[in-house]
Amino acid sequence: MDAQGGPTTIIATMSRVDRATRKALRERERKERSTARRSSAPELAARYEALFEQLTRAHCVKYERRDWGAIAETGPVEPAVRAHALEKKARRALTNYRPGIIDGLLGLQADKRRALAERVLDAAKKDADLYGRAKRNADLHNLDVALAEPVAALDFGAIETALKAHIPARELAPILEGLGVDMPSAGRLVVHVDVLELDALPDESVRLNDAGRSVHALLTPTARREMHLANVCSVVLRVGLEVMAVVPIERLDLLARCALPGAKDGGEAEHHPILHVRLGHEALKAMDLRRLEPVSTVAALGARLDWEIGRGFAPIPIEDLKLVAQRGRDAPERLAAPA
Repeated sequence: MDAQGGPTTIIATMSRVDRATRKALRERERKERSTARRSSAPELAARYEALFEQLTRAHCVKYERRDWGAIAETGPVEPAVRAHALEKKARRALTNYRPGIIDGLLGLQADKRRALAERVLDAAKKDADLYGRAKRNADLHNLDVALAEPVAALDFGAIETALKAHIPARELAPILEGLGVDMPSAGRLVVHVDVLELDALPDESVRLNDAGRSVHALLTPTARREMHLANVCSVVLRVGLEVMAVVPIERLDLLARCALPGAKDGGEAEHHPILHVRLGHEALKAMDLRRLEPVSTVAALGARLDWEIGRGFAPIPIEDLKLVAQRGRDAPERLAAPA
């Protein structure tokens, strides 16, 4: 939480207690794993591959910017109306059911009616899902219509609301620890990303052998540090893309923080800034992130970071970047980040 009165969170930053708890759970799982018989089911290799992609290829999505002008011109839509179409159809089938000769001879009437009744319940659930989806889409569109003008004017409160509505929090939450934005000065947006610490990444790989079975192998410290670098760069690019897709701004600052072991407190992890990069709308339009490797892309954008293969990330100086707003009585609140 911000000492200035409590920032509003886009994706909640993990607390120190949560990080410590998760770290303890991971340590316990590793100890149990070391003595357990490992499964060689082939789906474990596919699961690891999907996790690796999630961690290091999060940026591989198409950049599409919201057209707030077109949204404003469209205007609001009427709220969704419950139709019950599928339920009505299924209920007619149940009402109109008449046992045939075969059903009568074999005593299948009760089973057929039971099956038809279950279809009515299933259809009602599908109707409810369709209605809920339509209502959410209509509500979101109408919210966008109301936000279109202030977002285009870079009103910070409207930007906050729009980001909360459109950032794919469910997809991003597993690959970062927190997300927030700040506006240090008019028209300048800073995105704060609390990324996963090294300990939260896999410490073993799972591959298929020639026999089609999963084989587990411990990752070397070097391999884990390289994965961490790719993870941080990929997540920062993805977050920048998502924010830029919503906010009609020409460029933004991205600052990644990470829990790094501290020297003064017996190794307890402390958050430090580890990467800063400026990302522009024109650059995103020119790039197809789906085809690009995250580390080289971030480097090409002129990122500031301190990473060595023998130790991983180290804190970077950011005082000269002026990434934090000078708070006054009328200054906008910061939306998230650190804690």
